[in-house]
Formats: sequence, structure tokens, C-alpha cells
Amino acid sequence: MTTHVSINGKDQAVQADPQTPLLWVLRDELGMTGTKFGCGMALCGACTVHMDGAPIRSCVTPIS
Repeated sequence: MTTHVSINGKDQAVQADPQTPLLWVLRDELGMTGTKFGCGMALCGACTVHMDGAPIRSCVTPIS
């Protein structure tokens, strides 16, 4: 399924299931490997990114 996301002000189309965690879309689909996988349970903060100015844990946030 094609999903459209805005990353750093640039619209991007990605092929991902709507339930795919944002972390894996950023890393695998967009090649943005600065976002790291840590615990996978939103506890360690390694996957933290900003969404609408607020920090979120991308390992548990679905792309939808």
C-alpha cells in the first residue's frame, strides 16, 4: 500500500502497511539510518523523532 508522509518538509510516497512502525519506514524505505532501533518497546529513547514538534518513539508509532 502506498502511504504519503512529510519528512523534514518534503512529501514522500512509501510502500508500507499502515501498521508498519515509523522507525522501519524511515530506516528501510527512506534510508534514514540516523534513527536507531533500541528496545522496541518505547522505553530507551533510541528511536525518538519529532512529529509536529513533539518527541515520539518511532518504534511503536504506526506509519498511518
